[in-house]
Amino acid sequence: MTEIRNFEEFADDVRSAMALRYPEERVELKRVTKNNGVIYTGISVCNEEERVYPTIYLEPFYDELGEEPLSDEIIDRICKIYESRRLGVTPELDFLCDYEAVRKNLRCKLINFKSNKEWLNDVPHKRFLDLAIVPYYRIRDCDLGKTIMSEGSFVIRNSHLEMWNVSADALVGESMKNTFTMEKPVITGMYELLKKLNPAFAPNVREEVEVSPMYVMTTDGVNGAVSMLYEEKIGDFCESIDSDVYVIPSSINEVILVPRKGCIPEGMLNEMVREVNATELEPVDVLSDHVYYFDRDDGYRMAV
Repeated sequence: MTEIRNFEEFADDVRSAMALRYPEERVELKRVTKNNGVIYTGISVCNEEERVYPTIYLEPFYDELGEEPLSDEIIDRICKIYESRRLGVTPELDFLCDYEAVRKNLRCKLINFKSNKEWLNDVPHKRFLDLAIVPYYRIRDCDLGKTIMSEGSFVIRNSHLEMWNVSADALVGESMKNTFTMEKPVITGMYELLKKLNPAFAPNVREEVEVSPMYVMTTDGVNGAVSMLYEEKIGDFCESIDSDVYVIPSSINEVILVPRKGCIPEGMLNEMVREVNATELEPVDVLSDHVYYFDRDDGYRMAV
């Protein structure tokens, strides 16, 4: 295959190669808007018998190739992923028209409001500080009848509200209630977390972490930064350490709790978060550039 000069040529060559592998089906490239306006390019193999089919994002394969030309090995891997994810038959989706059948699997997540403002015009949501609480449907295998599909999700749109005849406030409220009930918040000391992730490295930072303690808060589900909404849990934690806390938006997957006592100034915390977001995180994983302060008596405010 020819050498790849840019991503667009790479994606088009992948589509052409996949079309040769699946001559009886339609191979399409799709641009998908993700969190914070990040756009991914995916490839799908469509046919008349399947209404639901996987989309495989191509950016990781392009980044892996670097200056190397597209190879049959890459196409083989993409085809293998596609075959492992395809359903084979059309799943039973009629239940999605019934709000009573859907509501039990509603969950919510936190995203940045400003970075997703245009996208949120079509999505029911609730403002929270500089963030937005967004409901989504969590897919389970049992939702799809006898078909096989790994766990996934889809975002609720305004069109769903019209179909279900339910208000945005009611739907967001239901998604929050389910999340609070089904996904438990977990707070772990930074040293304990580092020790679990890398036992050999942890002793090197133990003294530093104990002098300036930090705690990672997430949920036992996905999109763990939603743990910010568990204010009772955070309040109990503050009582246990006898200190209010700064809540650092580490990513959409977790936040970091830092006791107020002995903490660096708020402006420096905000600067640190902005630098980490710009240099360490993938743009799609960024939650916010602002740190939050949680007061045991008054709740949240934005750090300045």
